[in-house]
Amino acid sequence: MKGLQWEHIESTSMKCEDLGLVESIDSLLYAVKKSKMGEDKVEIAVEIKYFSHEHDLKLIDEQLENDEKCDGCMWPIYPPFYTCTPCRFFLHKSCVELPTIKSHPLHRHPLALLPEPRDVDKYFVCNACRHNCNGFVYHCDKCNFDLDVQCSSMPDIFKHEGHEHRLILYSASNFEKCSSCDFGGQIFRCAHCEFTLDFKCVTLPLTTKYGPYGQSFALCYKVEDDYDDEYYCDICEEPRDPKHWFYYCGDIDFPAHPKCILGKNPLIKFGKTYKFDKHEHRLAFVDNSSKSIHPTCNECDVPCGDWTFECVKCNFNLHHWCL
Repeated sequence: MKGLQWEHIESTSMKCEDLGLVESIDSLLYAVKKSKMGEDKVEIAVEIKYFSHEHDLKLIDEQLENDEKCDGCMWPIYPPFYTCTPCRFFLHKSCVELPTIKSHPLHRHPLALLPEPRDVDKYFVCNACRHNCNGFVYHCDKCNFDLDVQCSSMPDIFKHEGHEHRLILYSASNFEKCSSCDFGGQIFRCAHCEFTLDFKCVTLPLTTKYGPYGQSFALCYKVEDDYDDEYYCDICEEPRDPKHWFYYCGDIDFPAHPKCILGKNPLIKFGKTYKFDKHEHRLAFVDNSSKSIHPTCNECDVPCGDWTFECVKCNFNLHHWCL
């Protein structure tokens, strides 16, 4: 599932101040260990040491058979990408090459790239799309402001496939309703009509896979027909608003809500491990929401919630708030 391919029309140019966290916007976060000459006579780094991972990462230019997420942007991995296979650590090549400091029109201070959130529970809420995320974060220490990788990369003027006119980022503090989902938030506004898009909808992937056979679904912007007055999601079987965007597979005539296709937390990667002082082994971030009985926290003896940090080897579990 690839992200949107932007037609970049204009970007904001801002001077970055020294935050004391990184040297400059041009500093690299990786060191090249091995390289080769590409067909176009350009040197390609095939093995690197990335600053946030203990092992070397190797460049892969093939599609994976199983679904994996990029540990940077949290969207499904696609080639080319770097990986440490034993650790299930993956980074898109574009995420490896992210700038260490970014400026964004939604915030008045420069934002520094961090490999994980500073919060002890290891996830953050993006101030643009409002998704929970445990990937890389562009962060402002002064204001505790966070952007996920994809939202931070949005141009402020662009053309989206789902609308005929260009959209312009509206950076005012008051929220407006999105034309695609009716939720309020930071929005992009059409200069010619009343159409608006929030960050959650503007960053939806154009295609995704779902189902037992990995069927391909396309993001659709208009209702399927003009005569049917009842529209449903074939996953949750709840009604759909015909004015809202949805995913559709024509091969099996299957429409679905974006949240049902992508999940409640598309930018959370379960299974990521972290080291805490509370336990001798690394703890995995796990999802208990589908379990009928939740494990008991070893710190407070209270059943854990939907998200837990777990050591399978020791049958050890911790709440977020007990860290």
